[in-house]
Amino acid sequence: DADMQPAEGQLTFVDNTVDTTTDTIKLKATFANRDHRLWPGQFARVNLRLATLSNATVVPSQAVQTGQDGQFVFVVKPDSTVDQRPVTVTQRVGDNVVVDKGLEPGETVVMEGQLRLEQGTRVQTGDSGGGAPAGGRGGRGRGGRGQ
Repeated sequence: DADMQPAEGQLTFVDNTVDTTTDTIKLKATFANRDHRLWPGQFARVNLRLATLSNATVVPSQAVQTGQDGQFVFVVKPDSTVDQRPVTVTQRVGDNVVVDKGLEPGETVVMEGQLRLEQGTRVQTGDSGGGAPAGGRGGRGRGGRGQ
């Protein structure tokens, strides 16, 4: 329609299911609607501007554990011991998560066997060969590289 005027609002909900008959996704948004042009349940053509995260630290989601004090990862230190580090996860991207706080790009995180680890446990990374790591299966690390 030629009378369509853009309206800016805030996206408040995204349904994670695609309606296969219409190829649509349900969204909910909040608008100021000062001129009363919008109606509840109204169909809308939407353009979303998504942010690009520069220098984001991304790790496999299985590296992030949840304890009584919140989410954390085990970071493999240069001396092959682990440091339990609290992290803040901002979003999930497939099988990975974006870590906003608590981890530096390039640090190695433990992806398996975390239940057998505690602060200072010695591990072997998957790169170093040898037997199972002290403190549990897996100490296999994978870098939290910025992407």
